[in-house]
Amino acid sequence: MSSSAEPNSESQSRRGSYAPVEFTAQVKQQCLKQVEFYFSEFNLPYDKFLRMTVAKNDGWVPITTIASFNRMKKFRPVDKVVECLRESKVLEVSDDGENVKRIEPLDFEGAKNARLEQNKRTLAVINFPHENVDDMTALQESLEEFFNKLSEVNQVRLRRDHKKKFNGTVIVEFKTLPKCEEFLKVYSGEDAETLSYEGKKLEVFTKKQYDLQREATRSKNFSGSGQRSRSFTGHRKNMPKSRRSTKSDDNKSESESKEELREEAGKESVPAQAEEHP
Repeated sequence: MSSSAEPNSESQSRRGSYAPVEFTAQVKQQCLKQVEFYFSEFNLPYDKFLRMTVAKNDGWVPITTIASFNRMKKFRPVDKVVECLRESKVLEVSDDGENVKRIEPLDFEGAKNARLEQNKRTLAVINFPHENVDDMTALQESLEEFFNKLSEVNQVRLRRDHKKKFNGTVIVEFKTLPKCEEFLKVYSGEDAETLSYEGKKLEVFTKKQYDLQREATRSKNFSGSGQRSRSFTGHRKNMPKSRRSTKSDDNKSESESKEELREEAGKESVPAQAEEHP
């Protein structure tokens, strides 16, 4: 199965824009669901930046901070975002309209156990086209649409390499274990149906298989054999960084790689809305 799904022209024209947009009922719903996802059990426990912000501020996060995230930049003005959040049944807005938090605090300890269950219904899909990807937000939305047409998913997370570029691997969390098992049965194995995206054949692995392969790749990289191992996508990983690149990385204020720090989000559509914060 292939997909030619692309974001519609209106969505594309507004992406990354700070210009005001008309908050129709549909736009309000998109805005609210996106913010609720950030605070959900599917994202918050694995989003280092948000988790630390919540911990430091008694659960509160500045709405201006939320509005600065890539997936939120198309929702302007921020005052309208505040109005949307006041309609939420799971979030509350401070009296001055400056901050937002969960009405019911999330049990982070319980979330650890939930993550074990989450991994059981998570698959890794590899070999996506990843050269010359300039707009990660557009790609994120396109892949969310692609997977939502195939099954019922909670989130879609794009993995990145050491240069923060999409590496061709997508982590997909399904709504239920049966849905996950059904997808795996259909698109993997000897009698599997062909799964493709933009004409490129994809491969499907369980999360456990994917993690074992990554671990094996790390071991080979540091085995002393003198050879650099390659991952599923063929990219070198876990190679020591130069002093110059390390210094550069230390100066970054990004919350995650939406997929290293939040994907095992890692971070990582409503469902399926993980992203890397700007």
